[in-house]
Amino acid sequence: MPVDYRQRAFKAKFTSASKHLGVDPDQVISLKLRDMVRSYQEYRDMLHVLALEAGLHWTEVDGELQGQGYLLDHDGQKIIVVEHETGLEILYIAASVASLVGLIPLVLRAWGSIRGYLDRGQVHHFRGVEIRRLDGRGRLCEDHSRGLAGPSAFPLSVLNTALSAAARALDTEVHALRKEVRQLSRRVSALEKELKPKKTPTKRRPNKSTQATK
Repeated sequence: MPVDYRQRAFKAKFTSASKHLGVDPDQVISLKLRDMVRSYQEYRDMLHVLALEAGLHWTEVDGELQGQGYLLDHDGQKIIVVEHETGLEILYIAASVASLVGLIPLVLRAWGSIRGYLDRGQVHHFRGVEIRRLDGRGRLCEDHSRGLAGPSAFPLSVLNTALSAAARALDTEVHALRKEVRQLSRRVSALEKELKPKKTPTKRRPNKSTQATK
């Protein structure tokens, strides 16, 4: 797949997701669990479990998500789940701590239960975790983790990957904001110097004794 096509495709994905999540595209992070899915019914089963056991509300969403998307809402926190043949994708907001420690773990547990990852008698070789996001200039950033084996690696290591990606995105944003603040401070200082009234030289009054002798 050509790089320019991938750039356009993922930019369109994040733009679509940002409209549903109510943030800018560069605040959306994609967490992809790379694996082969036996049937799309597994996604329906996961949504049913989340609605029944966790009280999550979900609705189908449209857009260029590269797959059928579902907006999950719980206590005002939102994420998007996208179904793929090659594994579950979660689109979430980098700055949403409640989603990172609440919604995403719920989804991972439900998905793990449906897929049999949490069965202690089964050793599952998880092929990898992929993190994608846009930087401040709209460029695609990617991070691919190696495969995970066994139920003990799921979902804690995946959640750690999601948290790390969010932290990196926030660190980048904070760094950019600090840079903007420094630049703004320099501009304000320069403007203050320009607007500062200049002192005009005072005229010396003639000495009274000098005037008397004239």
